[in-house]
Amino acid sequence: MFRTTVVVAASLAALACIVVSGQDPAQGWLGYAALTAPGHTRITYIEAKWVVPQNPKVGGAFFSPWFGIESSDNLNLIQPVNPWSGNGWSIYNEYFQWKPVHNINSNSHKVNAGDVVYGNITYVAASNLYRMVHSSLKDNWSVQTDIPIQKDDKGDYKNFTIVYFVMEKEWKCAQYPPNNEVTFYDIRVDYDGQTVANPTVKTAFVDDVCNCRAKQLNGTAIQITWQS
Repeated sequence: MFRTTVVVAASLAALACIVVSGQDPAQGWLGYAALTAPGHTRITYIEAKWVVPQNPKVGGAFFSPWFGIESSDNLNLIQPVNPWSGNGWSIYNEYFQWKPVHNINSNSHKVNAGDVVYGNITYVAASNLYRMVHSSLKDNWSVQTDIPIQKDDKGDYKNFTIVYFVMEKEWKCAQYPPNNEVTFYDIRVDYDGQTVANPTVKTAFVDDVCNCRAKQLNGTAIQITWQS
């Protein structure tokens, strides 16, 4: 979401993104978890739910919890996002490509703190694309976005092998949700058409902000916490 450098003007409506050469994990990522399954070729399905966090007590920030899948070269990211945009929450689908730089955002939908949201990403072999769906389980709103798979420099189609669960964008601690956590649950990850019960999980951070950290709770849940 919002790859690399973001310049924030006087209002959030005037966001300007300046993208420089790079790859993920990118500057702006706080605590995150990365899931992989060595020996498997391609992610064929992933799904997760989470509860929209509480509204920050101090407004004006622009950040998001999200999950997504990425190509093995860390240059193509498919992600259902859930941003707080200064004064409210929303959900939409996003695709970011580092080379050449390309970004797609779907239609967005307003959600509220406490709502349960759901996302899934499915590999459609017949069309060689990923189909991303983001939904509000409160009102059954849903959006679907198809993302064709990019070829690499050798002309071969890329493989998506990495799953990320991320809290993204640096702000003052008081501008993050006061419940201090988001938990992704009912996580299912399939590689090569089979559910992987125990994928390899690595937790880390890029920007060390407000002690934001990710941890695996169990085989189907990952939590990201911070100190607001």
